[in-house]
Amino acid sequence: MDPAQFWSTGDYAVVGDLWSAPGRELAAALPARGHDVIDLATGTGATAIAAARHQARSVVGVDVARPLLEVARHRARTAGVDVTWLEADMASVPWPSGSADLVTSTFGLIFAAEPQVALTEARRLTRPGGRIVFTSWSGTGLFGRIRQTLAPYFPDAPEPWHETREDIVSVTGPDTKVTEQVFTMTVASPERFVDLMHRHSAPIIRGAHAMGDRWPRARAQLVDLVRAAGQENGSEFRIPVGYLVTTLEV
Repeated sequence: MDPAQFWSTGDYAVVGDLWSAPGRELAAALPARGHDVIDLATGTGATAIAAARHQARSVVGVDVARPLLEVARHRARTAGVDVTWLEADMASVPWPSGSADLVTSTFGLIFAAEPQVALTEARRLTRPGGRIVFTSWSGTGLFGRIRQTLAPYFPDAPEPWHETREDIVSVTGPDTKVTEQVFTMTVASPERFVDLMHRHSAPIIRGAHAMGDRWPRARAQLVDLVRAAGQENGSEFRIPVGYLVTTLEV
């Protein structure tokens, strides 16, 4: 399926906000200040906007899905920051070589159909001495375990390359730094979180459709998984979510 069509399914802005904290934290930790930044698979622009807020010299947000870029553009205007938005596949970005000090991707590059091609493009965009930094879901974190729970329903699906340090290094090369971090995701309840994903997350929407009458059983498994992963805090439910940060020097 065409990536633009796939990621226009549902409403990523609704669910993406649940895990936008790592993108904001990444922009602060790099730091983005004074650097030219290109954010690949920017989605609704959380990382790109955060980089602009942290006084990056320039920021370009790239995504294949026009509806997501429209949301990103509106959010940047509301935040009062200047970001250039570019509708393009992250594997083929119409932008000059060596134009960024930092090329970032927050839970985006991991969905590239051909990760080596996307990484080669990221390297092309990065000037010598710059860095490529991307986040991915840890195999031991919530979203890694969600994938593992659903995997038996899709026996022909390829194994991910981004859930462990060893797998990442096998793709990116030995001179790769991988660290594990955790953020807290706050939802209303396990049941409402799974149903929110079912309504708005493209992979879950399409996966549930493919499962047909098997979805109720899978939904119950996901609810149990989420409940075991977090705890109630008043009217909220909080879940620690593990993820990986990978850094490549160029």
